[in-house]
Amino acid sequence: MRLMLPRHALPNSALVLLGLLSSLGLCASLVMALSWPSSAARASVALATASPSMTTRSVALIVDGTSQTLQTAYSYPVDVLRQVDMRLGQADRVWLDGQPASLAQVALWPLPVREIVIQRAVTVTIDDEGQIIQHTTSASQVAEALFEAGIVLYISDQVTPSLDASVSDGLLIRIQRASPVIIHADGETLQARAQAVNVGAALAEIGLRLDGLDYVLPPEDTPLSPGMTIRVVRVTEALESFERPIPYSTRTQPDPELPLDQRRTLQSGRVGLLRLTERVRYADGVEMSREPLREEVVRVAQDEIIGYGTKIVLYNLQTPEGTLQYWRKLRVYASSYHPAALGGDDVTAIGEKLRKGIIGADPRIIPYRTRVYVFGYGQGMIADTGGPRSSPYWIDLGYSDADFVGWHRYVDVYLLAPVPPNVPLLLPDWRPMRGVPDRGRGG
Repeated sequence: MRLMLPRHALPNSALVLLGLLSSLGLCASLVMALSWPSSAARASVALATASPSMTTRSVALIVDGTSQTLQTAYSYPVDVLRQVDMRLGQADRVWLDGQPASLAQVALWPLPVREIVIQRAVTVTIDDEGQIIQHTTSASQVAEALFEAGIVLYISDQVTPSLDASVSDGLLIRIQRASPVIIHADGETLQARAQAVNVGAALAEIGLRLDGLDYVLPPEDTPLSPGMTIRVVRVTEALESFERPIPYSTRTQPDPELPLDQRRTLQSGRVGLLRLTERVRYADGVEMSREPLREEVVRVAQDEIIGYGTKIVLYNLQTPEGTLQYWRKLRVYASSYHPAALGGDDVTAIGEKLRKGIIGADPRIIPYRTRVYVFGYGQGMIADTGGPRSSPYWIDLGYSDADFVGWHRYVDVYLLAPVPPNVPLLLPDWRPMRGVPDRGRGG
């Protein structure tokens, strides 16, 4: 009598039961001994032989890529392997009819097989930049062996031999790690790795291109070091045009039809327009420089022309001394002086003796020997001058020491006929003495 049990239903304890049944002669003999390895020996599985059938069959056995065809009367893989005394190590890999199987599954495989593939485990050495790792693996390629060993690789890391190379016993696998870098570019921060020797080559390796005027900090020829921070500066240029006003000038010209000291506009001024074009350079969007390229006058500025009167007209002036004729009236700041104030000096700039009736002034405004009239003082002659003042519009009323009267106020001075030959036709713009405002007008 023969007892057939599906092997996948047999736990480890069932193997003991099979031994008992074998001793009773109730089924074919099946004895399985699992020998697990010490640190110095390969784990192995010793496979016992069941009673063969009367007919033989072909089973393909492929070990580490070497194939042979076995003629066997056995159906189950455990029996077939025992027939050729094939022992399995703990790290070996087994495929039964294309399906991966563990050692326990090989011992209990419930179906007949036509192909058994075994990949023997080998020992490889991994040199991870000086860190040496010994790893036992049944992987067929370097990539798989590194994955088994828990080695994390980055895209830029270099592995020798290549990841798709075959694994063999004693193989040395070298890993050259890429340098980690931090790159700031295009408004983003990128953490990357590169094998390059300098900054420029690292950017090319990562795929960051420098175009045109772009530059990088530190410079491209700087040696690459782990943890380096690299900044890519994008440089752009743009042409910008803008308009700027051209101010007009004001010039004067004599107007013989206009009375002296009067003015009128002969031609209105007009602001011109200038169009400028500049090349503007930006670094990461921030303006860095401007370069003028061209200027174009869109509208020419037109000067303002002011006509000033040169026509001398005589006017009547009613005074306590009677009617006088004058040809110009000026607003001036009046002060007074006498010889004692000058340390006894009583000779004027043109050689006159200082007394009442002698008046000092700026001869560029009122020429020497011009007769003038000032209400409250009377008539006098311009015969002296003085030092620089904050305004050219002043007079110094002369006195002797005996009749001196102090003056410190703005007055109107009338330039009397006859008209001198050297009349200044165009006077500078009027302005008061510094710190002494003119609070009113009067004679």
